[in-house]
Amino acid sequence: MGGFLGTNEMLTRDRVKQIVREKQHSYFEPKVTVLEVRNDSLLLKISFLLEYKNRMIAIDEKEPIVVPLSDFKFEDWGDGVNKISDID
Repeated sequence: MGGFLGTNEMLTRDRVKQIVREKQHSYFEPKVTVLEVRNDSLLLKISFLLEYKNRMIAIDEKEPIVVPLSDFKFEDWGDGVNKISDID
């Protein structure tokens, strides 16, 4: 039964996926945290915070991701104004 403000939407995992996919949120903040540097890879934790109809929804990764450093592009930006060169 709806009250004065109407019924509250029950969020499910599929509904949250739809909100993210269709960009129905009013605020979206991605966050990547470097947990550890291992040999030739990074251990990352990714999370997102979004606002949907005045509700804050947190999306956190269950397990950290291991990304090899070889997947990254390295650049030397010198003083930060102009890119000097790529780093091999």
